[in-house]
Formats: sequence, C-alpha cells, structure tokens
Amino acid sequence: MMKAYDRILETFQKLDTPRIKQVGRLENKDFTRDRKMPFNDIMRYILSQKGKTTTMEINNYFKEINKREDRVTKQAFCKQRCRLNPKVFIQLNHEYIESFYKNSDYKTYKEYILTAIDGTILEIPNTKELQLEYQCQSAKGEHVRKSARAKVSGVYDLENNIMIDSVIDKYTTSERSLAKKNIETLFKLLGDDKKVITIFDRGYISIEMLIFLMELPIFYIFRLQSGTYEDEKSLMNNDDEIINIEINKSRLKKINDKDIKDKAKQIGNINVRMVRITLSTGEDEYLLTNIPHDEIGTSEIGLLYFKRWGIETSYDVIKNKLCIENISGKKKVIVEQDFHAQMLLFNMIEDLKNDANKELETNKNSELKYEYKINVNILIGTFREYIIKIAIEENSAKRKRMYEYMLEEIMENLVPIRIGRQFPRSPYRGRNKNKLNIRRNS
Repeated sequence: MMKAYDRILETFQKLDTPRIKQVGRLENKDFTRDRKMPFNDIMRYILSQKGKTTTMEINNYFKEINKREDRVTKQAFCKQRCRLNPKVFIQLNHEYIESFYKNSDYKTYKEYILTAIDGTILEIPNTKELQLEYQCQSAKGEHVRKSARAKVSGVYDLENNIMIDSVIDKYTTSERSLAKKNIETLFKLLGDDKKVITIFDRGYISIEMLIFLMELPIFYIFRLQSGTYEDEKSLMNNDDEIINIEINKSRLKKINDKDIKDKAKQIGNINVRMVRITLSTGEDEYLLTNIPHDEIGTSEIGLLYFKRWGIETSYDVIKNKLCIENISGKKKVIVEQDFHAQMLLFNMIEDLKNDANKELETNKNSELKYEYKINVNILIGTFREYIIKIAIEENSAKRKRMYEYMLEEIMENLVPIRIGRQFPRSPYRGRNKNKLNIRRNS
C-alpha cells in the first residue's frame, strides 16, 4: 500500500512528464521554448505559494531551488503564468484521488465510503473583469459596492478527510447543478463498484435530484427544510416510515432537465424513507433517505447525518488555514489556477495528516489525560517549508530523510482532543479579508 509520501512525490514527479505538460498548455505553442521558469517550475511555484507578494514569492522560490541568479521578473512570470491551463491541477488531483482509493488502506463506514456534499461562497478580487466573469453578490443598501464572488461545491470523504471533487463556478450557479457534477465525477474516479453514502444539507432536496440519484448506485441522506414535504410529514405515524411523494403538476414544473422530467411523468411518484429525529433543543428534524432500515436503523441515521459537519470543518481549513481566498491575480485563469492548486494541496496535507495520526495512534501514551491529534496550522506551515526541497532533491535517501524531518516537526506539535466542546458560529461580515494591495510581505 502506498503512503502519503509516495503519492505526493509521484505527483511532483509527474510535472516533468510530457503528458502533464500537454494538459497544462492553453495553446499547443505554450511551454515549447526553454526559459528560466519552465512549466515544471511554474507548477511547483504555484503549489508552494505562501501568500506573500509575487516578487517575494519569486525570490523565495528561486532561493529554495538554489537558482537565485536565474530568478525572473514579476512581469515575465505573470506572462508565462497566463499560458498555464488550470485543468492541469484538476487532472493531477483526480489522479491523486484515484491512487488514494486504489492503493491505500482507507477507512469506511460499514464498508461504505461516507461522503457529504456542500457549497461555499469564495471571495475573489473585486475587479470589474471578475465581477462579469463570476457575477456579483447583491449589494444590500444604497451606495453599497457590489462584490465579486464565486460559488464552490465539493464532495468530501468524511472518514478520510479527502475532497474527492471540487468545482468553482459563477456566484449565481445553482448548488444542485454543481452537486450533480460532483457526483458524476465521484463515480468517474471511484468506479461503480464502490458502496457510497452521500449526505446533503437543506436546500439540495428536490424531485429532480431524487430522480437523478435513482439512476446511480448510491445511498443518500437529505435534511429537509421546514416547509418542504409538509403534507407527507403530517401523515407520519412513527419516527421512521416509507412515505409516498406524489409527482404532481406543481412539482413537475420545477424540473428543468428534460430527460428527468420525462422520467418523472413515467413513474408518477417516489417511495422513500422519512426519518424524524429530535434535536437537543427539542425541535424535530426530518431526514429523507433510501438506505434500507435493516442496513442502518432509525437512531443511527440521525447520528450519521451529524457526521456531515466534517465538510464544514474542511472548508474552514481551506479558507482560514490554506487561505484559498488570498488570490494572487486579477484574471479568471489565475483564480482557477489558485483554486485548483490549493484543493490539490489540501488533499496532500490531509493525506499526510492521516498518516501522521495513524503513527500517533500507534505510539500513544495511555497515561495522558487527553488523546492528541496533529496541529493543522503547524502541518500546513511545515509542509510548505519542506515540500519544494523534497520535490527537487534527486538523491532518494536525502529526500526520504527530509520527509522524516518534516514528519518529526509535525509530530512534535500536537493539540488535545476535547470531546463535546461546542462554540456558536460567528460569520464574517464585511469586505474582502484578502486584498491584492495589502498582500503579506513576510
């Protein structure tokens, strides 16, 4: 079985291959001439960005690869970068995911790959070009400037902390349409032979989505909004029942996909399991699922749904620790390069964290008051510090030793796991947290 080290090293080695270079071209003539910053250097540079100014990032990168005298100007670098196809990071990430599920001892929930789908809004540089490309968040109030925003959707493995697929699109794009893309890519990468459960939050449920999922080998759990399927809820005599959802004219009108609409007319109704659970607040919550009762019982369905919180945690890491919104340019191509590069980096870091936590579990001290886990902030900083040195080192023994040093530093900085701690959300309100004119210089 491959470890995180093997997958990470393999990914960086692919940057020197003609196949990946071809994927990374926007035009066939791109990256055909020898330059001071060729294709593989641009790729490594983007994956190792630390959120500093472009000039400092360039200077630091050339220092790390021991070619300080060959460093390029900011203008020359930006010109080269605009030739890079962001799809190259998607390709590398997909190959990383395929390798993870083929060559690792990954965790499952009762032999199911347990996933969640959710979206988030991404801050991007608030330029007129990006406002047009991604469309704008509505300005509330008079004299309030519109803000350029992008919508992101991901399907996340809750047991292994891996983002299997992620997409970035216009702010106005429907979450359901992005979720469909996530699911299609999930099965493309994992294959049809894997057993999958996918958990959806409020807002994703619809007749169209239910019929779309009927065609796939997937179990699902939806949380229902208040006001959704109220007639069906009122007919429940028990906390866990098979209910009949009639596809009437009103519901039929809301289906946009022609093939799905034809299918809906043909079947006329959907029989599905509805589960009522009582929250700690005393409120009733309703879940819709196609998981058979003998596979997962009533109380367990509720516990399973709350595992969905893992994807919220992943977005916190992506936004506030990887600082994915600290975009390094004003063009759409750079927004997409930064986004997909950071998602690949996120999977590498989580893969490495999984290996480190396994080693921690093996060597844990039973006399300690708390169990401990890896400090993600330290992990990300240490990984960025070492990764380019490891990637360019040709001597395999030295490379392995550097990786072990990196792992040692990560393992020396742990945080206790305190069960049951809860904190209220404090949503950020205001203008962009990350601005191009005040990018960090240290």
